[in-house]
Amino acid sequence: MARRYPLTLVLCVLMTLLTASQIHADNNKQIRLDNGIHLEYRVDGPADGIPILFIHGVTDSNHSWSQVMPLLKDKFRVYAPSLRGHGDSDKPAGGYSIPVFAEDMIAFMDKLGISQAVVVGHSLGSLVASQMASVYPQRVSQLVLIGSAPTLVNNEVIEYLWQEVVGTSEFQDPISSDFIREWQTGPNPVNEAFFEKVVSETGKVPARVWKAAFRGLLTDNHSAFLADIQAPTLIIWGSADPLMSASDQQVLLDSIPAATLRTYDGAGHNTHWEQPQQVAQDIRNVIE
Repeated sequence: MARRYPLTLVLCVLMTLLTASQIHADNNKQIRLDNGIHLEYRVDGPADGIPILFIHGVTDSNHSWSQVMPLLKDKFRVYAPSLRGHGDSDKPAGGYSIPVFAEDMIAFMDKLGISQAVVVGHSLGSLVASQMASVYPQRVSQLVLIGSAPTLVNNEVIEYLWQEVVGTSEFQDPISSDFIREWQTGPNPVNEAFFEKVVSETGKVPARVWKAAFRGLLTDNHSAFLADIQAPTLIIWGSADPLMSASDQQVLLDSIPAATLRTYDGAGHNTHWEQPQQVAQDIRNVIE
């Protein structure tokens, strides 16, 4: 015999489910750009808050910013898309160069009616962010570059990974979870649950996207246009970053007209994973 529940209890459960669905829909969304690409993105914070656009690194996803965004949503409208080929965004056959990623981000802003934003980029995302700021200076009010460099052309680590791993014929789907863990592990511990999700998100990136994105990193050099960046720029660098050197940071400082450097002693490449509270505070200080 079917069990009967009071109507008030049923309505209460339905309202709870509806509210949870609305919250989920408000924070995790899909958008179709005018170029036809669907991107997943996360959004939070007051609708009238100053927009902050977060751009993740290669093989990451919008989850990369999940520890930083909650610390800024009190005052700012925070957006974190997953780049094409990453997370649950579309994975087309091509378009994995820095200029195309940058055009996607401008199209993302256009679609959401964001005329200008604070743009925060990490690693590959920092190259995309600086490309945006140099080509579309009116769209970037402030710029934050985390784990960045003028270019990754001739970068020894990326060259080695290409020649020994990513660029080889043996690098095929499914990609080894052991390799993913090694790729994403830095010199300092991070939140365990957060890291497990990082590994899971990286596992969504097909080998062909790894290859195409690495080709872009190895060939796209827009360092000559860093001087065109008009936005006040904060460079965040961990002194234990194995990928980006101290000399890279000096070139950024010398090339970008209004740049300052914030060094995190002992931190690795993913400073926003290791020290999200400090990164969030530094971003807040840039804006306020």
